[in-house]
This record gives sequence, C-alpha cells and structure tokens, in this order.
Amino acid sequence: MILAAATKVCRRGAIALAAVCAACSGTSNTYQPAALTAEQKAKCKTAEAAYRAGSDDYPGLRAELAADPTTACWLTRMVIHDLLTVREGRPLGEDQDLMRAAARITNPVETRALAEIDALGAVAVPTLVGDLLLHHQPQPRELGIELLARVGAPALPAVQEVARTGEPRQRRAAARTMGAIGVDATVLAMLAQMANDEDYTVRADALRSLRSGGDEAQRLLVEKLRADPDPFVRRVAAQTLAYHPGQASSLALVDYLERCERERDFPGEKAAQASLQRLTASRGFQTPAQWRVTLRNPDEVGGKR
Repeated sequence: MILAAATKVCRRGAIALAAVCAACSGTSNTYQPAALTAEQKAKCKTAEAAYRAGSDDYPGLRAELAADPTTACWLTRMVIHDLLTVREGRPLGEDQDLMRAAARITNPVETRALAEIDALGAVAVPTLVGDLLLHHQPQPRELGIELLARVGAPALPAVQEVARTGEPRQRRAAARTMGAIGVDATVLAMLAQMANDEDYTVRADALRSLRSGGDEAQRLLVEKLRADPDPFVRRVAAQTLAYHPGQASSLALVDYLERCERERDFPGEKAAQASLQRLTASRGFQTPAQWRVTLRNPDEVGGKR
C-alpha cells in the first residue's frame, strides 16, 4: 500500500466506531466484547480526535479508556485498524527477506500505532488474541504474532490457552508467538508438547520456534530430526538446528543428510546442506563423509562438543 493512501488515516477525522470494530470482525471465534454505551462512544470519539491531533490530552484519555475492558478493546481496535491499513499488501512475516526490506520503510501512522501497543501492554492482549491471533486469514494472524511479541511475557497465558485449545492454524500462530516472545522453561515445555501434536504443521511451527532455548531445545530438535514420521517436520528441525551450533547439531545433520540421500528426499538434502554450511561458516555441498572430516575440527562448529 502506498504511503499517501496510508496517511489518509491521519488526515481524516474520527473513524466511525462501527468501521473500527468491524475491521477485525472476521474472526472465526466467539470473541465479542460488550457493546459501547452512548457515554463510552462519546469518550472514544474524544480520545480518537485527541490521538489523531497529537493533543497533550490524549495520554490521560487513553489511561481512562484502558481502565475499562470494553473501551480498552475499542482503543486497541483503533490501533489495529491503522496498522492493517498501513500493512495492506505487504509480505507476510514468514518471508524474511521481504520483511527486512519492508522494515526499512517508515510510516508515521505505523510508528505511532506500534508505540500505542507498547503503551497499552497487557490491556491490549485480549483483543490482539481474539481479533488477530484467532483470525481465519493469515495477514491478521501475522500481525497478531508481531504485536503480542511486543507485549511480551504478559501475553503468554492467553497465547498458551490458544496453544492448548485452538484450531491447527491458531495453534501454529500460538507456537510462533511464544517463540517470538522468548523460549524460557515454561515456553519450552509448551513447545515440547506441541512438537508431538497430531497435526504435522503444528509440530513444524513448534520446532521452528526453537531457535533459542539452549541445550534442551537442541536435544528436542535432534530427537524430532531423527524420529518424526513426517519429512516436512524433519526438514524444519534440520533448518532450525542451524541456530544451535555444536557437534551434536552438526553430526545429527550429517546423519539426516545420509538418510535423505537413501530415501531420495531432495528437499531434506538441501536443508541439511544449508544448515551445515551455516554451522561451519562454509560454502558448497559436501558428501556426508566429507562433512564428517570437516567436523573433526571442533573450531569448525564453534568449539562446542
């Protein structure tokens, strides 16, 4: 979406309340906060006008709205509306190269809206989960992952509930959100459970979220690399092990490479080679035997056995 179109959000007056609330109404869940009273609508209109005018009164008005769950939902939806307007047409978060390019594009509407999410913090979580993380379309879910990661630890209880009870696409989004927030012991335990989910796509995103997590995360990735019945999940485990330097990761990847060669799993071979190259800071394909020679030198893999 071009900048001129996005900045129309700032130039016009207060957005109709119905339009803001409808912006996120495409969820497939039952998240429906209470309707605004006439008094609450008046307060919301006043707050939005102050927000868009950059008034010094706005922080106090925001604090008042944030203290009421119903008006806090509306306030969060106002911010989401702005972000969805700005982000329309941008690539999804899974395409890292395009996202990096998009990150160099600054937009005042977007910058201010993200700052609002930071200011709202935990107050925004119910709406971010209900309107975005549980959405049936990928673009809102990706935005939900990003914004809940900004909120951080206060969002974890609600995200973990989605991980336990959501549909597969929602569980996938929850797994990625937890990985974006940070893999501590609690998150690692939840991702370990999800790594055994009946849906292979959920297992894959649980493993994809284990780029951090230390030795326990590495051991889980190696286990799934060797034993998961689905080749796609094994391939994701191989790709994620590239973020866990050490002999254990590298040797498991060589074993996996040999298996892929035997089973003629060409995408798996490519993933194994790419991860081994990343771990050893080298270029070019090698045979499993050649990789084993390379890995005899612990300096090639960060000195970690």
